[in-house]
Order: sequence, then structure tokens, then C-alpha cells
Amino acid sequence: MNVDLIFRIAGIGIIVSVLHTVIKQAGKEEYAWLATLAGIVIVLSMVIQVINQFFETVKTMFRLY
Repeated sequence: MNVDLIFRIAGIGIIVSVLHTVIKQAGKEEYAWLATLAGIVIVLSMVIQVINQFFETVKTMFRLY
């Protein structure tokens, strides 16, 4: 596993949490939840790509087609 991916996920988490707090303090709680949801979708797409690469490697290693 690449350490860079962990740092990117942590960075996105920090940015999203700060953004959520700032937007919530401005009184726009619905937009704060949308920002959080967008962050979750971005991180989930990154994780799904890594899982896809893992399964492709397993298929290649065991010659599963």
C-alpha cells in the first residue's frame, strides 16, 4: 500500500472537517453536510480504485479469468 494514499485521505479529511465547521458556523448546515458527503465520495472513489487494482493483481497472480 502506498503511504501517499493515506496522506491524501487524511488531507481530504482535514479539509472537509474544517470546511464543514466553517459552513455550519455560517448557518448553512445543509451545505455543510453536502460538503461532507462530497468528501466521502471522493475518498470512497480513491479506495475503490485501490481495491480494483488489488483484485486485478489477485486475478493475474492466480490466473483467474
